[in-house]
Amino acid sequence: MNKITLALTLGTGLTLGLAAPSAQAAVMTQALETASTSASQFSALFDTANPAAAVQTSSFEFAGAPGAGAIQSEVFKGKDGTAASGLYAYAYQVGVNQVTNGNGDPVQVNSASWRFNGTPVDTSSLGLASGSTGKVYAYTINDGPVGGLNLPNAAPGEAIQAPTQLNWVTGNKTGSITAQFLDSKAPATGPLDGGAKSSTFVVITNQPFATTFANVNSPDPQVGGLTQVYAPTGGTADPVPVPEPTTVIAWAGVLGGIALVRRVRKNRAVVLA
Repeated sequence: MNKITLALTLGTGLTLGLAAPSAQAAVMTQALETASTSASQFSALFDTANPAAAVQTSSFEFAGAPGAGAIQSEVFKGKDGTAASGLYAYAYQVGVNQVTNGNGDPVQVNSASWRFNGTPVDTSSLGLASGSTGKVYAYTINDGPVGGLNLPNAAPGEAIQAPTQLNWVTGNKTGSITAQFLDSKAPATGPLDGGAKSSTFVVITNQPFATTFANVNSPDPQVGGLTQVYAPTGGTADPVPVPEPTTVIAWAGVLGGIALVRRVRKNRAVVLA
């Protein structure tokens, strides 16, 4: 193969690589790396974002179980002059009341999810996670309240429970967060039962806030009014860590071109034989 043909082949590969982003992106689910931090450490870097984003308490109910529980959410903004400046911390708590459904069984929450249109950012450099050396995108706070989050304490015998996993799901245009409580890989934790509440869990991004709707998953169907939470808006939904687009596209094109060259050489060798 001469140099002109090789150059055209590589050019074709680059063109195919550059065209790739126009294709519909597949949905991707990632578990966010989560670390624990203290209320004092968090409050040293973040403050309530705005009076308009004061703590929001939104109830949910299930069929045969009105007043099943509530989700609280609040937005915090990185303090000026600190390493957190320019960041937004979205904090949540989920609480389940001691009520039963129409069959007399206690209600439970397996998970909660909502649209979250702002890619979580790595905040390991903030020093919130003691002893962590890897990327950190979310935190749990177990030792005290932050801001106005004030769901009642868990019932006697019910420990405050952190989500077993925080999932970040990217779609074509928006992302979403799922706080998972029921996890077959961690059966000892179980779901959030009646009388239990979650720890405060926080996801950090660089996008300002809006209000969106949350879906609460339980064996009993959710009914009644929509449950609302704060979440970012106007951002992007990219996998974490975010890849460098130029690098990915360029290498995709080059590798495609090289593969094409090899096929052409192989075919030529067969003809000559």
